[in-house]
Amino acid sequence: MYYGAPLGAALALIWAVAGCKSDRPSTDSAGASASSAEAPKAAPATVTMTAKDFAFDAPAQIPGGAVTLQIQNSGKEVHQAQLVRLEGGKTGQDLMAALKKHGPPPAWMKFVGGPNAIAPGHEVSATSVLEPGQYAWLCFIPSPDGVMHAAKGMVRPFEVTAAPSGAATSLPETDVTIKLVDFDFQSSKPLTPGRHSIMVENAGPQAHELVLVKLAPGKTIQDFATWAESMKGPPPAEPVGGVGVLDKGGWGVFTADLTAGDYGLICFVPDVKDGKMHLVHGMMKNIKVS
Repeated sequence: MYYGAPLGAALALIWAVAGCKSDRPSTDSAGASASSAEAPKAAPATVTMTAKDFAFDAPAQIPGGAVTLQIQNSGKEVHQAQLVRLEGGKTGQDLMAALKKHGPPPAWMKFVGGPNAIAPGHEVSATSVLEPGQYAWLCFIPSPDGVMHAAKGMVRPFEVTAAPSGAATSLPETDVTIKLVDFDFQSSKPLTPGRHSIMVENAGPQAHELVLVKLAPGKTIQDFATWAESMKGPPPAEPVGGVGVLDKGGWGVFTADLTAGDYGLICFVPDVKDGKMHLVHGMMKNIKVS
C-alpha cells in the first residue's frame, strides 16, 4: 500500500517491475478449487509476526510451500508486510543498498504479495506460495512526516527453506476471485457479510496491489485517496486487508471478515508509463457489502 505524493523513493521502487508468476491451484469462476472431489489437501503453514513502529518481529527462517502470514499490528501507525523475493544470489544487504537508490527496482527484486495494510490493534493474513531462497518483508507505507517506514528500519530479510514432506504447495481454496487489470478490480461475484477467502490475480500487464478499506459513513474511496495525499485529519476509511504488490501474473490469497456497509478497493502502485498512481487512472472502486 502506497500513500500519496510524499512517498518519493518508495513509489519509484516499483516502476517497471518485471513479470513473475506464482504457483496457484486451478479455480472456477467463483475462485473455488476445481479439484474439490479429490482427497483433502494439506493446509498452508502459518507464520505469525508482529508489526511495530518501525520494525518486524518475525522469524529469520521459514519453510517453503504455501505459507499463510498472519500479521499483528502493535504499533500506532498503519503497516503492511510487503513480500519481495531476492533472486540472483542477492541478500538482505543488497536489498538495503537498493532501497537507498532512486529509480526502478533491480531486476532481481520480485514482488510476491503479502498482507496489505492493517490498522493499529488489528491483524490480517494473506497466503503466498514461496520457493526456497532469500526474501524480505518491507513496509512502504509512510508516516505523516512523509518518510516511508522501510526508511525507518521496517525491513526484515529472511530465508525460505525447502518445503517439508507433505507440505501444501498450492494456494488454498477460495470463494471469491478478484482480478487486477489496467485499471480495474474485477470480482467473480459480489462480496457479502461474513468471512471470505479471496483469491487475488494480477491479470494486468504491470504490477498491481489490492487494498481493501471499510469506509466511514457517507465517505467514498475518492475521499480516502484524497486523504492519503496528506494524511491529515481523521481518515475516512480503515484498511482491513488485501494483498501487497504482485508482479504480472502473480497470485495471492487473503481472508476478510466483512460486515454490511460501504467498502472500497484501491491501488496505489505508480504506472510504468507516466508514474502516476493507478488510482489516478481509475483503479479505485466503491463496493457495497450487503
